[in-house]
Amino acid sequence: MKPLTYAGLFTAILLTAVSLYAVEDIPAFGDENSAVNKYIKLFTIDADAGLVDKLNVGTLPEEIKNNIYDFGFIKGPTCEGCQDENYPTLEEGNYEIEYIEKGTWLGGRFYTEGGWDVLIHEGEIFYNEPQQYYFIAEKDGNLSVYRYNWPVRVTERTEEETGIANAVTSGLADYRGYDTMGEETVILTGAIGVILLLRRRGRL
Repeated sequence: MKPLTYAGLFTAILLTAVSLYAVEDIPAFGDENSAVNKYIKLFTIDADAGLVDKLNVGTLPEEIKNNIYDFGFIKGPTCEGCQDENYPTLEEGNYEIEYIEKGTWLGGRFYTEGGWDVLIHEGEIFYNEPQQYYFIAEKDGNLSVYRYNWPVRVTERTEEETGIANAVTSGLADYRGYDTMGEETVILTGAIGVILLLRRRGRL
């Protein structure tokens, strides 16, 4: 075997090993209670000073807003010279708060605990519905604030919003259609270029 063949074989084995290592940490597909597919805990604060009352009337308390902003979920740069993070704002009128009872089946998920969903208007052109961004649960006198992830939307809203049952296809061909079209064009062009170079050198 030529040195180039050995190098290619070694690279393929290395990439396969890295992929298997990464896959071991991925939760079972459809596991709605996994942190990756559901939400990630951000912080916990005391549930006093009327915070629960504010949530019940649809107002996000300033204490919670400020903690969320401290995590960098803001519309603008998080430091001098940094690029804009461009998260939707938590200004009044840009979000909705809904209380979900424990045991409710909603949006493809069974809520194993009760709490408040914070839905934000992202200002999208085609899917301009308020999206789940934060989940707030009360327990033992504390309010725990969680951040929803992109997989939540993909697994729960794909068929409703795009009419496509396959989440991968909807992500590549609909939600990120323009983006992935450019990526696929670059990859295809690069692959064709490599094939032409190898053919010219008589290696293919």
